[in-house]
Amino acid sequence: MLEEIGSRRRWSEELDKILEDMETSDSEIEASAIVSTDGFVISATLPKKGADEELIAAMGAAILNISSRALRELARGELIKVIVSGSKGDITIMDVGKEAVLLAITKLGASIGLLLVEMMNAKEKIQSLLDTL
Repeated sequence: MLEEIGSRRRWSEELDKILEDMETSDSEIEASAIVSTDGFVISATLPKKGADEELIAAMGAAILNISSRALRELARGELIKVIVSGSKGDITIMDVGKEAVLLAITKLGASIGLLLVEMMNAKEKIQSLLDTL
């Protein structure tokens, strides 16, 4: 049992590091999270002040799920990403497998190209880690 707890802690620390590395590589990322498709926080670097992790996780999963459904209904293929643009910045959501979603909150005017490269790199690492479970 202690071995399983240690393994989960290492797994959680690795996910946290993936998010931290992504944010370090792109200074336009203000916060990020890995959430389950059911809307539960798996790992997050969301700002403590004014951020409700559970609410953000639930909304991110809901946006991804409804977007996936719209694509299926309109025969547009599988979802790759969703970008929600606001007057103060963007939220980009990317599917990272059947059970997880990567979410990045960026500043207004952030480079989408750089963000997508960093998110794809993080996605590969997350998928690789999730495959070991």
